[in-house]
Amino acid sequence: MKHLAQAYDTCKTVVKTSAGNFFLAFQLLPRTKRYAIYAVYAFCRAADDAVDELPEPSLRAAALNVVKLGLERVYKGSPETPVEVALADTVGRYRLTKQYFDDLILGMEGDIHDVALDKMSELDEYCYRAAGTVGLLCLEVFGVAGAKAKQYGLALGKALQLTNVIRDLREDARNGRVYVPREMLEAHGVTREDLANGTNTPRVRKLIRAMIRLAKAAYDEAERHRPNSATARLLTSEAMRRVYYALLLKIEKDPQAVLYKRVSLHPVRKVGEVIGALTSAAY
Repeated sequence: MKHLAQAYDTCKTVVKTSAGNFFLAFQLLPRTKRYAIYAVYAFCRAADDAVDELPEPSLRAAALNVVKLGLERVYKGSPETPVEVALADTVGRYRLTKQYFDDLILGMEGDIHDVALDKMSELDEYCYRAAGTVGLLCLEVFGVAGAKAKQYGLALGKALQLTNVIRDLREDARNGRVYVPREMLEAHGVTREDLANGTNTPRVRKLIRAMIRLAKAAYDEAERHRPNSATARLLTSEAMRRVYYALLLKIEKDPQAVLYKRVSLHPVRKVGEVIGALTSAAY
């Protein structure tokens, strides 16, 4: 039992040091579910780091393969690392769907090499793999099921990921990853180089505003599909929705800012949005 507690504490440290926004929202969960979400996030973080923290595609592929092998050990009941130990316990406790983890890793494989999406449908697929999968796993931990809940989780995952894409537009492009599809770039007369260089032109600003509209539409869809009967169990996801939507609105006020800096919310504003989620749930 002590070994398991230490494994969960390792996951908690990962979340606390690498995901301030998520860590704050996770505090709304009961302790057992909170630590389960720590385990899920820590595993997802490992997959993400495998392709983000290493300079060469061959190294990224090798690191991601280690993560894939770890997932297989988790589902076979033979975990080795602390994160695997905690995740194996969480998987058994909440019967988490392995396909969601597999799809997440498939999405990470797409980031091993430079990214150049072609069609809008590819952006939807990317958002599902990068964030929709995590949303669905979280719903399983929260104990919220059903078709409407699944639509909610997928839409919210898409909204959060699009917000990340907009915020990191220049940084990603400079690293060879452009998540804005070619057909959207061409429709606005913008090139990959424009994004990488942070070129501040009316066309680029118009493109950013178009991306913001896409994200807002996803937030609206999530709100339409939110299961009203599960309000209390969705406190954490609603807190995340409010925090990231506030970030999107901040970007909307000055779209060109993402071309030269990383836009973020003040910590006090984040706390305010989390409190807002609690207040809304009380009515």
